[in-house]
Amino acid sequence: AQRAMNKLSAKISPSSGPQPVTLHLPTPGNVFQLFHIVCWCFLFGLEICYCRSRKESEKDPQEQTLVQDESDAERLSKRCCTRCPFRAVRRVTCGLILGACVAVSWAWGTNSAKETLIRHPAPFFIVWFCSIWNILFFPLYYLCHLLTEKQKQLPTTEFRKCSQFLGEELTVRNVLKGAAPFSVLWSLSGYLYMLALCRISKVDVSAVLCCSQAFVFLLSWIGLKDRFMGVRIVAAILSITGIVMLAYGDGFHSDSITGVALGVGSASASALFKVLFRKRAGNVQPGAACVLLSCVGLCSFVLHSWVCVLLYFTHVEYWPPSQHIPWDKLRDMASLLLVFNLLVNLGGIFTYPSLISLGILLTIPASAAVDTFVTETLQMSHVRAAAASIISVGYLMLQLPENWDDSTLHWLSTLWRGNWREDSIVGEETVMDTAGIARAKPKPAVMTLN
Repeated sequence: AQRAMNKLSAKISPSSGPQPVTLHLPTPGNVFQLFHIVCWCFLFGLEICYCRSRKESEKDPQEQTLVQDESDAERLSKRCCTRCPFRAVRRVTCGLILGACVAVSWAWGTNSAKETLIRHPAPFFIVWFCSIWNILFFPLYYLCHLLTEKQKQLPTTEFRKCSQFLGEELTVRNVLKGAAPFSVLWSLSGYLYMLALCRISKVDVSAVLCCSQAFVFLLSWIGLKDRFMGVRIVAAILSITGIVMLAYGDGFHSDSITGVALGVGSASASALFKVLFRKRAGNVQPGAACVLLSCVGLCSFVLHSWVCVLLYFTHVEYWPPSQHIPWDKLRDMASLLLVFNLLVNLGGIFTYPSLISLGILLTIPASAAVDTFVTETLQMSHVRAAAASIISVGYLMLQLPENWDDSTLHWLSTLWRGNWREDSIVGEETVMDTAGIARAKPKPAVMTLN
């Protein structure tokens, strides 16, 4: 009875609190099983990690480099997008400055040459003295190489790299043999230039020498089989027309005809120099041009010195020992012409070559400005001004690229199609009918209230 009462009280009365939690400790057999499971999971994780690392190591290196190159290209493109405008503006600004320096150096050099001829009428000696300064071309080019290139090279290595057009074996004999014809053309062009300065003005000489680009085109078309371009033929005709107008600007009986003829000879010798160098070296690079001009200066010092001595003792270019030689004018002239040739040959490293060509064209107004500043009078007839303008137009036409006509037509056609499409899109909207054909959507009627 007492047991029955206890059971009944247990069923009716709820428990006053939660039942205690009993912790069952594992037996030694269960501990071994748990340790075995943990070790197996650890080994399985190590195997997975090893397989992943092996797959990454066995990945194609080309794919890795491709991914790396793509990421680098994206970074460079982002940087280039932010820096390209600045670089373009910097190159254009540098080109304008260098073009102005080209024009000013030529104008003042021509003025110094004119004054030197008045005080010391020995044109070949003056040309020989200025040609010796060309030896400084390669040292100055190597200085630019050290300032601009990241991978520096020794002077001998850079000289051998830039002088491959002279031959495989670089000896003094091969250098003199390869550069001697160019040295003759260089001295001949300078000598005819000095003779032309004795007869015509500095502005006329500068205008005639700008026609050298037309002679380069004609000689390249004949000798190097360059592409025929009608616009450049027209430019050459304009240059020849300007030369004829300069020659007969003062009448048929004057020194202008002889002076212009001498200027044309100088421009022709300069053009032949450029064409032969292009045929010898192929694509003309600044390093090769500087090596050639340094070799020209060396040939002038070694070979042409005897010509100066011969002309002196034959009284062709004689001056008494007591006569003062204007070394200051000679030094100024040589340094200015050296700066001019350096900017023309090395200016393409720092800026666009077209801006350097524009600087050569600006030698005509620069010579007129220097002549006005020095003499305070500018004697230039309307015929000569028209001739200089015609030569300038021809020179600008010669600077047009080879595919300028195709590029212009493509640009005009693109512009025309763009405007036509824009007008068609703005004028009417198209809808797709049931057949899938685009048709013009009729414009809704607009009611106006008066």
